[in-house]
Amino acid sequence: MAQTMASMTGLSQGVRLPGPAGRRASRLTVRASAEAETAGRRAVLGLMATAIAGGAFTQQAAHAGTVAAIKVGPPPPPSGGLPGTDNSDEARDFDLPLKNRFYLQPLPAAEAAARAKESAQDILKLKPLIDRKQWPYVMNDLRLRASYLRYDLKTVIASKATKEEKKSLKDLTGKLFDTLDGLDHAAKIKSPSEAEKYFGETKTVLGDVLAKLG
Repeated sequence: MAQTMASMTGLSQGVRLPGPAGRRASRLTVRASAEAETAGRRAVLGLMATAIAGGAFTQQAAHAGTVAAIKVGPPPPPSGGLPGTDNSDEARDFDLPLKNRFYLQPLPAAEAAARAKESAQDILKLKPLIDRKQWPYVMNDLRLRASYLRYDLKTVIASKATKEEKKSLKDLTGKLFDTLDGLDHAAKIKSPSEAEKYFGETKTVLGDVLAKLG
């Protein structure tokens, strides 16, 4: 009985008792201290989690208020009608070959003739690229300008009043694109001699076409 009272007194005063009772009391004290520390950490973490959740909720509420304030207007008008975009809202004929697709801007006959002249001049400016043997640039520029030229010449041919005028310009256009195909092939096979030959023929036929365009 006296030993038990002594053990209880030692526990209450934090005194380490000798023997097995002292070791048990020490373990109980350490465990109680660890549990108290763990409970304190849990309380702090709980407070932090509550604060973070409250801040997130406040931010979401503010963001929701901002989104709700955005006014959604009607859809924009079609872009057709602006300079250079008259056919931008029209469907493309993707089943057709590339050279036959309707992707160029249609123009009246007079403006088509003017653009054809610009395309012809751009083709003639390929000579320095041919001299430097820059074949990828030759092919890319030639095909781009030839596509515009083909499209605009069709417009001009269709606008001619008589069958004779249409046939004359159509035959000349066919000859021109034969020489352009030869020039494109020469650039493809990287042949300087072939490129010189077909560029000379293209230059001559382009001059005849430009004379017909006036």
